[in-house]
Amino acid sequence: MIGNPLQSDIRKHTVRSDAEKARICAANNADLYQAMFRAHGLPDQRTSAFWSSDAIAPPYYSNMTTLDPDATEEQLVEIGRLTDRLGRRPGLKDGFSRLDLVNKGFRLLFSASWIWAEPHGIAARAPEDWTRIRDAAALDRWEHSWKESGSQTDANVFTPALLSDPNIHIYGRLAGDGFDAGCIVNRSPEAVGISNIFSLTGTPQVFRDAISLANIAFSPDVPLVGYDSGAALNEMTKLGFRSVGKLRIWLSDDGS
Repeated sequence: MIGNPLQSDIRKHTVRSDAEKARICAANNADLYQAMFRAHGLPDQRTSAFWSSDAIAPPYYSNMTTLDPDATEEQLVEIGRLTDRLGRRPGLKDGFSRLDLVNKGFRLLFSASWIWAEPHGIAARAPEDWTRIRDAAALDRWEHSWKESGSQTDANVFTPALLSDPNIHIYGRLAGDGFDAGCIVNRSPEAVGISNIFSLTGTPQVFRDAISLANIAFSPDVPLVGYDSGAALNEMTKLGFRSVGKLRIWLSDDGS
């Protein structure tokens, strides 16, 4: 059955509050977390209030991310359960900056902004020299460059199982036998997320390229989302994104 073009147009131009947009950003990010953990063969669970996993998280990933700004009591119960299960306080992403955890054995790692760009409706042209990562060997070279750009782990973070997920695209900019820039794009029902943007050359063009790749990878008729802070947030703001909410990353205050 062919859909109604008018209904489709209405959906594309639905007026959402920033609070609704922040929820969509958080849900998209949780989808990426879920894909990452499952690619590692790790268990996870998801409710309307949070996504979580009581397995040891891959580097740079939390054991929990919140999905509802008003479900703090349920989230605190889950934090307690994860603490008991893991034998330590979990790293977690407070998607709406609603949890006050200073007196509960946590320290604030950083704050950031959820960012949102309205759909453009027209897919951008593919940026030059970028390619989608499609095999384990290329992914290994891509991760090597990602780590070179500032990662402080020797662990294997991105596994080949990600490459078979239809909702995840990993892109790299070719440079000799490897890559000098990259990003990840993930699709959710209501948005397309952009994450893990890096560049070894330090040029801001990588942000514009990542946006183009996101529009090409999936439908240009849905919003683009992500989260950033500092210089990266400034660059994405220049390119049409705006902040729709705040999030905070918490770690155990014992340094684990």
